[in-house]
Amino acid sequence: MKKAVYAISIVLILVFFIGCGGVGDEDEQGGLVSDCSGASFCSGYENRYTGGGIGVWSYKNNGASSIDLNISLSNTTNRNITAVFTNEGYSNIALPRISVDISLKKEIYGEGEEQSDTIKYTPLTIREVDLKKYIRQDDQNQALQLQAPLYKTWSNSNQLWYVQPANMVENRYASLRGQTTVSGRTINIWVEDSEYNSTKISAARVSTITSGVSTIYTHVTSIAGEPWGAYSSRYALISQNQPLHIVLVNFDKNGRGGGTVGYFYGLNNVVGESGSNEALAIFVDTETLYLGGENGTVQTLSTIAHELTHAINFYQRRILMNDSFDTFLDELSAVMMEDVIAKKISPTFNDVRMRYKEWLEKSLYDCDFTSWKKENEGEDCKGNSINNYSVAGSLGAFLLRQYGISFYKKLFETRSDSSVSGDIAKSLNILDKAIKSYDSGGLSHALRNWGAGIAMIPTSDAPQGFGYPYRNDSGFELEAFDGNDYKSSRSLPTSPPSILAARAHFPFLRKPSSYTYAETFTIPRGVSVSVIVK
Repeated sequence: MKKAVYAISIVLILVFFIGCGGVGDEDEQGGLVSDCSGASFCSGYENRYTGGGIGVWSYKNNGASSIDLNISLSNTTNRNITAVFTNEGYSNIALPRISVDISLKKEIYGEGEEQSDTIKYTPLTIREVDLKKYIRQDDQNQALQLQAPLYKTWSNSNQLWYVQPANMVENRYASLRGQTTVSGRTINIWVEDSEYNSTKISAARVSTITSGVSTIYTHVTSIAGEPWGAYSSRYALISQNQPLHIVLVNFDKNGRGGGTVGYFYGLNNVVGESGSNEALAIFVDTETLYLGGENGTVQTLSTIAHELTHAINFYQRRILMNDSFDTFLDELSAVMMEDVIAKKISPTFNDVRMRYKEWLEKSLYDCDFTSWKKENEGEDCKGNSINNYSVAGSLGAFLLRQYGISFYKKLFETRSDSSVSGDIAKSLNILDKAIKSYDSGGLSHALRNWGAGIAMIPTSDAPQGFGYPYRNDSGFELEAFDGNDYKSSRSLPTSPPSILAARAHFPFLRKPSSYTYAETFTIPRGVSVSVIVK
């Protein structure tokens, strides 16, 4: 049910605030405040843009109803201004009418570039496993669990695998073509028999994949933990000592790379269920390797890192902690892992950089990053299933560059509060707690500063807490996403949405011709506005 929002006209006092943590959150009666710090790059001072860098001001309405916010910033003649509304609340909210001047995009940034017609890759967001169906009933089931096969004892044997890239189970025969041991765990590389030849998956390609997987396994597990091991569980699961199987099969046989590249399915960790491989396994598409262009191999390796993260979350969070990530946080953490290990597998390729660019090109700002559509569940934001990964990639890249690898490790370890109920709410609580270890403003402040990045902030001029700066942290190199490099890719809404989704943004441009930029915005409750001047 929609609730009426009433605007209350008040006079707002411009307040000066030094610092960047949670600015404006505690002062419901205040006004727009300086929201950046750092003598070198912050050009926001009280209500005046000092010039030569980036100025950021913000306000959040913590009240019970809408409020009229009077904005007045001086020294802004012909400056490029981006205003961003961010819904920091937990529900969609009606957005007041705001004028949008679509001509400013061309004036400020030129015509822009055509969206790149690159091969689209996506991991498969597969349905979750209802483990309650597999509770052990007696000692006989316990014995069955302990007798799960150890496939690592097979040598070049031909094995039937159950493959589920869609809503069906297919039988595929594959043979063991590569094997390595990393940190005590055997990793087996299986190739579908019909795909193993000199023009498709050759012995040399298997060697490349085996080497890449070794690198990936070392670094991913150093951050997130092991994908399987000892447990005390009431479920009928595969034995505790398991190799990791990478199974290369042709998912759809459509004669082209891209599309669904890989998946992990927790059902395979269950014993005695139809369609279960009773193995710790990740399935990868072969066509992407040999038809995916110059990036086919590194995209496949990036996807393996993504799926390995899912496998780790299944074991560490669901089996050991009994505090599973909701789908959105499971996927967000996996996309972030692709970003973290990108430089470990390629000096030039980063799948998350592509996701970030697509987020800008498709104007996916009004998307709730928790609304994740799973396999065959209909359309998501903007009606394209890949967009979930683009939104997650943009948010995850921001969080990593602002809070670092220690924050990322903290995310995997954090438990939700016992007072919180509901899968999404619990995972939001986990994310908020992990961020608060490094930013007292938590998820709310991070959302606002993430949204401010739509202003295409150059890394050379980024105030502390904003943009996507380069970071070399704990042996992992995170490349900068410089706003100057992506400004022509950015697409902006041509009109305001009537409803702003929870945890979503609405950006628009201004370019005042007079010395003072003045405007009044009606700010709904729970919504913040950031004004970025450069």
